[in-house]
Amino acid sequence: MKNAKIVMGCLLMLVIAAANITAFGQTTPTLARFDEDVAQCRRVVRDYCAIVQQMMQEPRMDQAKQEKGLALLRDARAQWVRIQEQYKSNPPREYAADAQFKARLQDFANALEDMEKALAAGDARRSFIACGFGCGLFVSMHEENGLAYALDALFHLRKTAKTTQALIKTRGLDGVRPMIPALIQKFEQALHAPAPWPESDERMKPYREAMSDFSKDLDELSAAVAEEDAKKVSAILSQLTNMINRPYTLAL
Repeated sequence: MKNAKIVMGCLLMLVIAAANITAFGQTTPTLARFDEDVAQCRRVVRDYCAIVQQMMQEPRMDQAKQEKGLALLRDARAQWVRIQEQYKSNPPREYAADAQFKARLQDFANALEDMEKALAAGDARRSFIACGFGCGLFVSMHEENGLAYALDALFHLRKTAKTTQALIKTRGLDGVRPMIPALIQKFEQALHAPAPWPESDERMKPYREAMSDFSKDLDELSAAVAEEDAKKVSAILSQLTNMINRPYTLAL
């Protein structure tokens, strides 16, 4: 009789546990699973971004590229809807204290919508600006929750590089000179950020090589500024964003 009561008690506990799972949904997802789901969507956006940047440089709208970009955005938006449904009420533990988590997911959904609307209207530049805003949302979400990613450090580095590229045109060497310490600092932060992949991952070798190549370019830029060689500084700066895009692409 005593054993029967124990068995019944265990069965009751199992029923209650099952009811709780049904009532409250799935168990808390891992940060790694969430990050990978988000990364898959962002890789599609990355492919769209490469297309829209090409379109910005062209005098007339390329309809084939426009349609390809729109198809990629439709894919990304469909993926993001699934991500919102899965995580908005059940975030990873690392985001449990973030009262803005659900709103952050919607912010990126809105950014994707803005990208698609602008591209459909033939405004590649506006679409690209919306894309940059969307990438920045992830950087804020990570940093405001105490999460460090190499991709985010490279985002800051690329932003500083773009500012420096603009300054050589508007202010010459006088504008570039004070930016060199900032570029070095941002690069060091990216270099020492947590690696985007395990060392055993095949992507790590090209990532390390890309970071090493950028370091050499940065050294060359610093020397050219010190020598006040404006022509050489301009030549290096013209390629600086492309050099950062190599590890940035590999880090996603």
